Formats: sequence, structure tokens, C-alpha cells
Amino acid sequence: MHDRMWTWLDEFPEQIRQADEMGKNWDLGGIAKPSDLTFLGIGGSAIGATLVCDLFSDLFTRLVNVVRGEFLPNWIGEGTIVVAISYSGETRETLAAFEKALDRGAQGISISSGGRLAELASERGCPHLMIPGGMAPRAALGYTSIPLIYILQRTQLIPLWDGDLDLLSQPLNSIRLAMRETDGTAYRIAQRISRRLPMIVGAGITSGVARRFQAQLAENASALSICLEVPEALHNIVETLNVKSIEPFRPVAIFLDDPQAPESLIILLEQLREHIQEIGIEIIRVTAEGDSPLERLYTLIYKTDWISYHLAILKGIDPVAIPIITEIKQKQP
Repeated sequence: MHDRMWTWLDEFPEQIRQADEMGKNWDLGGIAKPSDLTFLGIGGSAIGATLVCDLFSDLFTRLVNVVRGEFLPNWIGEGTIVVAISYSGETRETLAAFEKALDRGAQGISISSGGRLAELASERGCPHLMIPGGMAPRAALGYTSIPLIYILQRTQLIPLWDGDLDLLSQPLNSIRLAMRETDGTAYRIAQRISRRLPMIVGAGITSGVARRFQAQLAENASALSICLEVPEALHNIVETLNVKSIEPFRPVAIFLDDPQAPESLIILLEQLREHIQEIGIEIIRVTAEGDSPLERLYTLIYKTDWISYHLAILKGIDPVAIPIITEIKQKQP
């Protein structure tokens, strides 16, 4: 008998397929091309927007950004599209930001499994996508990311996108079979990072995956980690990577590799790897699969999600429970 998180992970390839169908068939009404677009969300409901922005940033025809919290940039108003994403539909900060943006004259779009956000969208005449409920928000990444691609396309913020989501089915199912069991690759990596400090290294489209992996280790496995985004980390955090600084932490470096990353990033990553090896830190490489950026992004996400799950099981932790987050939310007004 498997737990709920195992089941959600095992069903992720099917979730991607369903999310693609929902995005294709979503009626956005008369949404006009905006002067700019802002995604609103926080935590597991916001990471999908970050990943999509990383994926298409070089194609954007207008400003597109992500706001995590209730405080909006002053330029959001008439001409802006705001897309509120809250899996539960009850995230206080997202609701507050969405209502403020609508009051300023912005066009609104929203995604949730119900809750107050769905009600607000109905009251204000905003297109709303109702996604399946009953999951942890972080396990619903397909539902909270894939439809965003269709929003960007239909608002003409990225060129017409033929889509390569059909190509995702085979690699995701192969990863599912290779990583879900306790004799698989993900479990063996979890064993290697248990009781150590993971240093997650990402660059280019894997930077967002690194942030996602850091959050998954925290929420699924109650494991602290640090995130190094190249080239930024080479201008600050790298200075701490010396024997004297790292010795108490027993670090292990996890490189999230994109075989088709730009040559300039590959050179910087190799320089960082050489330095890390020189000071005696173990290196683990997790490699994206596929030809398209979309394939490489989601295969890497799926691999790292399974690693965080197996680490939770090794530690005897319920990968669904988030008691500290829940307690803090309950104390909020």
C-alpha cells in the first residue's frame, strides 16, 4: 500500500496530459493582448509560473513577471493581465493581490481547485480554470503550470506554440518506472544525500528546477538545502566553498544538468565542478532528458521530485504532512 504522495507522483505523467487538455480547451473569453502580464502566487502554487517564465523568457514580447505576496508593483493596472494561481483558492496573499490588481483596472485570470479565488473570479467576471482538488499544492504542478503556457500564447506574449507535450509521455513514464521503487536511481541518490547538506546547482532553465527541488526537499523530507544558481552563485556563494567553511556541514553537490545548455553556461558549470572536486565535496549529477526545452525541464523536475520523496521515506517522514507550515497558517489572522 503506497502513500498519497507516491500515488500523486506516480500519476504525474497522466496529470501532465490532463493539464494539457484543460489548457487547450480553456475559454479565456475576450482577453485582450496586454501591455504586460503578472503571475500571482506563493509557494507550491507559484513555482509553475517561475518554471514557465524560465522556459519562455527569451520569447516574451512584453514584460512578464511573478509576484509572490500581496504587494504589487505600482505599474500594475489598466492594460495589465494578472493571473492568480492558488491551488486551494484560499491563499491570503494571492487573494489580496488579485483583488488589488482588479481594483486598479487590470484584466484577471485565475486557477484554483475552488475556494474564495473561484468565487472572486466569478464575481468579477474573470476566466477561471477549475482544477482537480484533494492534492498537496506542490503535487499539482502540472495543473498549475501547463495551462499558463496557453495563456501566454493566447495573449500573444509568446509566438504560436505547436506544443511538444505529446513527446513528454514516453520519457516521463520511463522515469516513473526507473525511479519510483526502492531499488531505483532516485532512492540510491536519496541514500547518498541523507544526513548531509545538499547544494543544488542549476543554470539556465534548470535554475527554476533547482528552486523547486530545494522546496521539495524542505516540504517532502524536512531537509535543509542550499541553492546555487549559475552564474549568480559565482559572484557570491562560491566564496564560501572552501574546506574551512564547509567542513561542519558535510555537503554534497547535486548538479542539475541540461545537456543542451548554452556553451557559456557549460563552461562556468565545469569550472564550478572542478573547484568543488578540489575541496573534496562529492558530486551527484542529475541529467535532463529530451530534445526540447519543455522535455528537459519536466523530466528533470520529475526526477528530483522522486528523490525528495525517497529521502522522506528514508528519514521516516510523512512526505505529505507540513506541520510547521500548517501551524503558522492557523495563527494568521
